[in-house]
Amino acid sequence: MLIPGIADAYTYTNPNFGTSATFPARAFPNIEPSTPEGQIWRSDAGAELVVYAIEDPEWSTPRDLVRWRRSLDDVTYQRTGSDWAVVSGFLKDGRIFYERYIFRGRLTHSVSVRYPEALRDRYDGLLKEITESLRGPSR
Repeated sequence: MLIPGIADAYTYTNPNFGTSATFPARAFPNIEPSTPEGQIWRSDAGAELVVYAIEDPEWSTPRDLVRWRRSLDDVTYQRTGSDWAVVSGFLKDGRIFYERYIFRGRLTHSVSVRYPEALRDRYDGLLKEITESLRGPSR
């Protein structure tokens, strides 16, 4: 799957939960070992992309998830719908984060983009296409 405006698009699909997202491989060239929940990619400059799912998480609604995220980091933006949430702000280490979650039955699928503020110009423009590409089945 190619995203208009994103060169060298790569689509990852988690074999355990079916979570998928598309992103520019060139922006996150270093792949970490996978886990049953998902996968992490990193850039040499400190950006990070995480695509994963959680089965039966401790939160049951998008609003509960936002409350949980607020307990962890400095959330400066949040939006929720009946089966989705978007949260962004600053991690404890000072990096920017932008996350989208979709709720599908007992699964919560997520894509998270994290990067140093010095990379804002490079990564802010990728957020919409990456996070809106998130897909995942119900279980």
